[in-house]
Amino acid sequence: MSVRALTASAVFAVLLTAPALAQQPLTGVVTGSDVARITQIAAVYGTIDRREDDAGVWLRGEMDDTVYSISFLNCNDQNQNCNSVQFRAWWESNGAHTVDAMNRWNQDRRFSSAYLDSRGNATIEWDVNLAHGVPAANFDDSVQWWRTVMRQFREEVVEPGFATQGGGQSPNSPSRDK
Repeated sequence: MSVRALTASAVFAVLLTAPALAQQPLTGVVTGSDVARITQIAAVYGTIDRREDDAGVWLRGEMDDTVYSISFLNCNDQNQNCNSVQFRAWWESNGAHTVDAMNRWNQDRRFSSAYLDSRGNATIEWDVNLAHGVPAANFDDSVQWWRTVMRQFREEVVEPGFATQGGGQSPNSPSRDK
């Protein structure tokens, strides 16, 4: 067996075991009130920080060089006991992206919706229902789906938009306020 084949086999084996290693301690239920647990699960895939403002607690994360947020939604008047979370990422478009590009994305996708926000920035969102709680392994799977959706959106919509404009690739905005 060549060194290249051996190395490829070793990398493949590590990739197969990585999700299993991440899921070993995933027991119990995750609810929209469990900010610490959501943060812990998301931290397996990149950096994540707890933030708070007038609208309540939210998380700012970075995964695969993309900044995103997790907002807690459908909460009571004290911004607690939330029934869902929303993952969101956006890129300062500077006119590089079109409504047509967002519509093309939305036609074929189940697990996200894309749009141009009020400032014309390419934005992708995905809501996850946590009413009555979900198994922790299920929420971990949701974070993995989010990672895939963000990566595909960046590769299929964001980067081609910037390439067409001739401006190269633009980083996305880390602030919650768009």
